[in-house]
Amino acid sequence: MPHLNQLAATLDPARFQFIFVDDEEPKIVQSFLSKRKMAGWVGLDITGKVLERFGVWQRPTTIIVGTNGRIVATTLPEHLETSDLRALADGKSVKFEAAEIESASTGKATTQATARPLFEISLSKAAPDAKLGMTRDRAEGWVRGASAEFLLTYTYDIPKDRLLLVSPLPDGLYNLHGAFADKEDVSTTAPVVQLAIASGLRLRVNSKIVTRKAYVLKATEASKRLLIPLLPIDLSGHHYSNGMVRLVNGSMDDLAAAVEEGLEVPVVNETGIEGKFDAILEFPAKDAVAAKAVLLKTLGLELIEAERPIRMLEVSSRESSKKAAESKPKEAPKK
Repeated sequence: MPHLNQLAATLDPARFQFIFVDDEEPKIVQSFLSKRKMAGWVGLDITGKVLERFGVWQRPTTIIVGTNGRIVATTLPEHLETSDLRALADGKSVKFEAAEIESASTGKATTQATARPLFEISLSKAAPDAKLGMTRDRAEGWVRGASAEFLLTYTYDIPKDRLLLVSPLPDGLYNLHGAFADKEDVSTTAPVVQLAIASGLRLRVNSKIVTRKAYVLKATEASKRLLIPLLPIDLSGHHYSNGMVRLVNGSMDDLAAAVEEGLEVPVVNETGIEGKFDAILEFPAKDAVAAKAVLLKTLGLELIEAERPIRMLEVSSRESSKKAAESKPKEAPKK
């Protein structure tokens, strides 16, 4: 969306119109639009008939319609350039990169017109120079150009600082694709995806509790004044990037997770504060002193160093696990 907003700002609105189509409930869309600017019209397709008519089931998808009302291309937002769109409007022939997915059965790229599988999980090698990308709709998801570390942290929903590596992870980049029944519960599909990654990368993955150094979020009297709960909405998110924590309709657990991304050290929520909040915090990566200062000043929260039992993900290659088992002394038989 930021890329499409930038394109709209550089193009003549008399010649170009951006239309964003969504099939979610109006209150969800309105809540989102109150926080994010969209440079164009927003259309609601509650029945899903418009998206079905245009053959859209991968999100995001961008459809370019020419001045004659005919579809010129079905592509992805990141493939659009201002110069190409202007050339198209001037009547020139422009070739846009097609929106393609990789078929698990053939390993070849196919267009969106391909029939959607009822259930499918595939893990394949990506090109060495592939860029990391993710797309998701209600029933399918793709992760492209991902390292083994990213796949583990993403599918097990755990920060990279909680990976306990017994042996090095496989090199290279990978593509992960999953197709599930409509509105499939994530809690039922996650174990299957995790098993596919562990099997495909030949890894042994176990959850393990380890006592280690951590930072603990604690509430103060100032927290009651500075933390203002939000009305519940469906939109939420939290992450750390470019020196900034962004918390959108998130809990204190979400805040702890985002701060942990920045510090790369486990952060535990012991505030006892319920509710959802918005927050923006700026501090350099791995700078605990700066993080402590901005948390106390902005939200009235203390960040205290302590030892805590932390759930870790112990990861080893199957080969190293086998060697370790073979080298372990065998107990003498009891008489």
